[in-house]
Amino acid sequence: MKLSARITALELSAPLQRRFRQVLAELAASDGEVNAAEARLIDRLAPPPVDDTVEPAPLQGLWKHAEVLVEACLFVAVCDGEYCVEEARRVSELAHALGLSARRLREVEARTFAHLQARS
Repeated sequence: MKLSARITALELSAPLQRRFRQVLAELAASDGEVNAAEARLIDRLAPPPVDDTVEPAPLQGLWKHAEVLVEACLFVAVCDGEYCVEEARRVSELAHALGLSARRLREVEARTFAHLQARS
């Protein structure tokens, strides 16, 4: 199943959707400006909220969706052709904040990068 479909299947509340999108946008901006490819990918994975007044949920609200969020972050991080140190650091910090062990993060990274490489 495609990542965008898996994210949709989570049926996140509006505040959680907002936080999910915010995390992706912050990651994309961590290596400088958000480029057009990153912005399009973020829009596809986490569409802009219909209601701009909804406050984002706390990050911990995404705890049970940690692996999907980290995978989405990895997609965004590498869509510009590189996975820079700052992006890797941000992904690691996010994974840690959401309770993923370093070993589990490596497994998610390996699975995601293998998937992305197979597509190219």
